[in-house]
Amino acid sequence: MRLRSLALLSAAALLATTTACVSTPEETRPQPRPSVSEEEVTPIETPDDAPKVSIVDTSPGGAKDGDPLWQGLAEAAANKSDAYLKVYVHAGNPDVPDSGDATVTADSPDSVSVTVDSKNVDTEKSPFLLIHGTFTVEEIGGSAYTLKAKNSDDIPELDPKGPDDEARCTADDAQDRISLAADDLAADPKKREEFRQQWGASPQVWWGIQMTAASLNEEGGVAGDFLTEACGEYLGQ
Repeated sequence: MRLRSLALLSAAALLATTTACVSTPEETRPQPRPSVSEEEVTPIETPDDAPKVSIVDTSPGGAKDGDPLWQGLAEAAANKSDAYLKVYVHAGNPDVPDSGDATVTADSPDSVSVTVDSKNVDTEKSPFLLIHGTFTVEEIGGSAYTLKAKNSDDIPELDPKGPDDEARCTADDAQDRISLAADDLAADPKKREEFRQQWGASPQVWWGIQMTAASLNEEGGVAGDFLTEACGEYLGQ
């Protein structure tokens, strides 16, 4: 299976959502939304002993008001509380040293920088870097934080449930389902948490959905083929 440009599909779907029709030389026809089944969502129950700041997500990078990673780090630093992170960051410079500190910064403009021991950064999905563990958090600048690991224990109860990236990208309805999610998130960004629970188990695709939605809102069209990039390794691209 090989996907066409999901970004172009998403832009077309958003146009259909917002205008409900497409013009042809002959007529204006209704443009129906692709028919896909509802997403199955398993509620996430937070254990009583989980840190108050617990972030299991894929950061979209960019400004603080749109990045849950930055918001959580700011809260933990201000309250001097621990933060549990299981956060993927799409890094412009994914090189992580074998030992010592690593600084992880999303490749979106104006993103937060996180300095952490390299052993707490998983590079398996590079350029998606996974910061994982429970940390103390220190703010060292307006957009920079240092993390000190307390442990690397997982809290699996916090993980969104659902198909992984490979299953999402290779599904028969992948084109329709993924592009529609981006369009719907663009139409209602306040539903981000709902979408995270639906898509967070596939962190690369979730990144592509967020980036495409933001691009649709900011540019009026897609400024990058983020969804196809997210699925590239599974589609031979």
